[in-house]
Amino acid sequence: MNHNLCDTKDRQPCRKNSSQMIVLMGVVLAISIFVISSLASDIINLDIVVSNERASSLVTEFSYIKKTFGVSLNYNLSEDIEKADNRLIFQGDIHKSITDAFSQTRDEFYVLELQYGNIFNATLNSYWPQYLQNETEKDSWYVHVTISLEDGNTYITEDVLYSIILNPET
Repeated sequence: MNHNLCDTKDRQPCRKNSSQMIVLMGVVLAISIFVISSLASDIINLDIVVSNERASSLVTEFSYIKKTFGVSLNYNLSEDIEKADNRLIFQGDIHKSITDAFSQTRDEFYVLELQYGNIFNATLNSYWPQYLQNETEKDSWYVHVTISLEDGNTYITEDVLYSIILNPET
């Protein structure tokens, strides 16, 4: 009785299929390494995508906005300033002019930041006169503003106090 599992009709010697298994395992291992590495690179790059418009961080952008908002507010308020007697004198209702200039400045910054994918908001909290030369002449006003900036992931807000000059000497 022959317990050999090989084909006895052709009288071929029995061959072991171990070399075919080694080649098959090598191919499977190579394919699995390729798939794992491509998936890992996709997972790593998911949260690092930065838009082309903004190459700096939100904190840097917020710092720049804080510095320029007051200058822009003062510039928008200068429409009501006229030159008289070698001085720039404010003409008109200061309360209406400050709120109008604030709204115009806020809208300008909102549109500008929206182009970069950021949401800008500012709130006029209060404003009051600062007396510089004497107690009757209101040369400067303090304007208290809350500024906030958001990019979808990060939200930054801060209270800022600006000094707006109405009657600068020439």
